Amino acid sequence: MRWLPLTIFLLIGVLRAEVLSFKDILPVALRNNLEIASFKENISAAEFELKAAKGMFFPKVKIEERFTRTDIPTYAFFSKLGQERVSQFDFDPKKLNDPSGINNFQTKLSIEVPLWLGGKLRAYKNISEINLSAKKRELKRKEEEVIKKLYKAYLNASLSKEALKVAKQSLKDAKEHYRLAQKLHGVGMALLSDVLRAKVYVSKAEQKVKEALNNYELSKKAVEFIANSSFGEFEVEELKDCKEVNIEDLKRAALSKREDLKALNDYLRIYHEQKRAVMSENLPQFFAFGSYELNSRDYPFGTQGKGYMVGAGVSLSFDTGLTTLNKARSVDKKKEALVKKRELMRKAIIFSIDEAFSQYTNALSALKSAEDRIKQSEEALRVVKKRYESGLARIVDLLDVQTQLDLARFEKAKALYDCNLSYVQILFAAGVLKEEVER
Repeated sequence: MRWLPLTIFLLIGVLRAEVLSFKDILPVALRNNLEIASFKENISAAEFELKAAKGMFFPKVKIEERFTRTDIPTYAFFSKLGQERVSQFDFDPKKLNDPSGINNFQTKLSIEVPLWLGGKLRAYKNISEINLSAKKRELKRKEEEVIKKLYKAYLNASLSKEALKVAKQSLKDAKEHYRLAQKLHGVGMALLSDVLRAKVYVSKAEQKVKEALNNYELSKKAVEFIANSSFGEFEVEELKDCKEVNIEDLKRAALSKREDLKALNDYLRIYHEQKRAVMSENLPQFFAFGSYELNSRDYPFGTQGKGYMVGAGVSLSFDTGLTTLNKARSVDKKKEALVKKRELMRKAIIFSIDEAFSQYTNALSALKSAEDRIKQSEEALRVVKKRYESGLARIVDLLDVQTQLDLARFEKAKALYDCNLSYVQILFAAGVLKEEVER
C-alpha cells in the first residue's frame, strides 16, 4: 500500500529522536542566543565607560619633546637661558637685538591633578555607574524576551507535533472508512462512488500528514534558530494542561519586578547627575600641576639646562550667553518626559497583564468547548458508522462527521497552545517569566 513507506519513515524518525523539554533547551539558548550576546557587548562597553570615568580622578601625565630654532630676540635669549649658557657677553645690546639663530631641544615632563572641578568628575562617574546598572537590568529583560520567543517557538513545535498526531489519526480513520466502503461494496451494500470518495479522503489525509510533518520540522528549526544551536534529530514534548495563575498577585508584583521599569528609574537618576555635571561649569575649578624640563642645544633629552615648576590654580568662568543654564533646563525637560513615560509604562504593564489574562480565560473556554465537541463527535462517528454499515447513512455523512472530529481534535491542541502562550505572556508582562520557568 502506498501509505506504508510514509508510516515506516515516521515510525523510524520517532524511535531514533530524543525528546528535549523546554528546560533542556533554555540554558543553551540563554548561553548562545545572538540577541543576548549582542547585549552583553553593550554591557562590556558600559563597563569600560565606567573605568574611563574613574580614570578622570587620576593625575594626567604628559611627556613631550620639542625642537625649535629661532633668531627672534626674546625667544633666542630665553632658549639660551633655559640651556644655562648665558654669560655676560650675551648682554651686549648688539647680540640681544640681533642674535644668531639658536637651536633648542626641549624635553618636558608635566603632571596635572584635578582637585575639585565643581563636582563634575563625581557626576560623570555616577552617570557611568548608573548607566551600567541600567544596562544590566535591560539585559535581564532581554533574557525574558528571548525566553518568551523560545517558549512560543517551542509551543509552535508542540502544536505542530499535535497536528501531526491528529493528521496521522485522521489517516488511520480514513483508511478504516475506505476499508469499510470496499467491504460493503463487495457485498453490494455500497456504491462504487462511496469507495472512490473514501479513497479521495485517504489521499487528502496522506497529504495532510506530509504537510503536518513539514510544519513540524520547520517549527523545530525555529527553536534551533532562537537557541542559535543545533540539536540534531529531536522531538518536543506534547502540549500539556494549562497552569493556574493568580492575576492579582502578579499585578502587585509587576511594578516591582519589571527590570525595564527599574532601568527607567536608573535613567531618571542619570538625568539628575547630568544636571550636576552641567551646572559644575559655573563653579570654581581647583587643580594642581607640576613639570620638569630639560633643554639642550645639541641633541634631544640633553641636560644642559634643567628645572622644575609646581603650582596650584583655581578658575571660574562666567557664561554670559546662558548656555549652561539652558543646557540644565534641557536636562530637566528630558527628565520630565521620562517621568511621563514611566507613568505610561506602569499603566501599560497592568493593561498588558489584563489583556493576556483575558486571552488566557478565552483559551480555557475554547479548550473546554473542544473537549466537549471531541466527545460528541466521537459518539456521532460511532452512530453514523453503525448506520452506514446497516445501509442507513451515506459515506458523505460518515466523512463529514470524521472531519468534524478531526477539527475538534486540532482545536483542542490549538486551545492548549493559546492557553500556554497566554500564560507565558502574563508572566512576561509581570516580569517574572525567567524565575518561573527556571524553577
